[in-house]
Amino acid sequence: MNKMTKMLLVITSSFAMSFAAVAGDLNVTGSVKASYLINGGGSNNNDVGLGVSNELKFSASGEMDNGYTWNYHTEIDPAAGGAASNDDTAVTINTNGMGTIGICDSECGLSQELGWGIGALGVGNDYANVMGAANTNGALQWGSDVSSDANIQYHLPADMLPFGMGFKVGYVPNLADGQGNDFKSGGGENTQGPTGDSAIQYQLTGAPIDGLKVGADYYEGQNESGVNDQEQSGGNVFAQYAFGNFKVGYMTGMVEKGKATYANGDGTSFDRYEYDAVGVEFAVNDNLSLSVSKEDHEATDKGQIADATTTMASTKVTAETKTYQIAYNMGGATVGLFHNDTENAEYSTGKEATKTILSIAMEF
Repeated sequence: MNKMTKMLLVITSSFAMSFAAVAGDLNVTGSVKASYLINGGGSNNNDVGLGVSNELKFSASGEMDNGYTWNYHTEIDPAAGGAASNDDTAVTINTNGMGTIGICDSECGLSQELGWGIGALGVGNDYANVMGAANTNGALQWGSDVSSDANIQYHLPADMLPFGMGFKVGYVPNLADGQGNDFKSGGGENTQGPTGDSAIQYQLTGAPIDGLKVGADYYEGQNESGVNDQEQSGGNVFAQYAFGNFKVGYMTGMVEKGKATYANGDGTSFDRYEYDAVGVEFAVNDNLSLSVSKEDHEATDKGQIADATTTMASTKVTAETKTYQIAYNMGGATVGLFHNDTENAEYSTGKEATKTILSIAMEF
């Protein structure tokens, strides 16, 4: 009896191993980052912060009988307060010459606001947002992205277009669907309004000559209801050129929030954001990199046109930021120094802010 049990266990284990090999390979990758942050500025309370973050990415891939290949991944990231969140999930199917289809949840971003790619540690202000808490009127605003919602995408096959061009399109069927959905998700009821009940985004990238990368994207809300002063839309354009040990980049973009009715234009409810960034990065050697960049973010609060007038009341504030970064690779670990100076921080005229971050990061 014991011999039979052992034999069944061996057969079962062999079958499971064989099935796993056919179904796909599983990999785990991730990163560990620790930082010491110093906030300051003429109008800010000086404070410091110490943090350790980690990200785990589980990915799997396999091949179908018809030659199609598939890839899946999901990530576990630290959320506010240290709680872990299971997000950034996607499954893609490569149709063997006819393009790639993807179903994504909080993933597969098409926005190109970071395409200019300048930053020894990370791209510009994105490495450390200095312009207010997320989802507030003073928060740094980039172009809208389908990755904020559950979306489906189609990518043209590589090398189909000339000059190294690539084309992708993403569609959000329900803006009320939310994130973190399992395969039984039933969605939510969307009341449409000025942002619409769905959205579409296009991305075009290219590499026309050696060292040059260019790209653009455009996002648009669809099926708006009612009479609205402004519909949801946005887009970005970037260029990056690498030569020798140098890399330069430029980006410009805008986003308009869906508005049923403009407010009074006094700067308390911004409706439109325009921004541009420029920077240079220099690799001193294989281990040491330096970068400097500048970004301007203009926020506009549009108001109503008063009776008996033809002009619209509005308030504009431009936040100007300068960022300096140093990264040194110690062989398996990267030590970094980030510093940022901001004028009119959080779109508040006269408010200054600084942020300095000392960090160490490892990947596995």
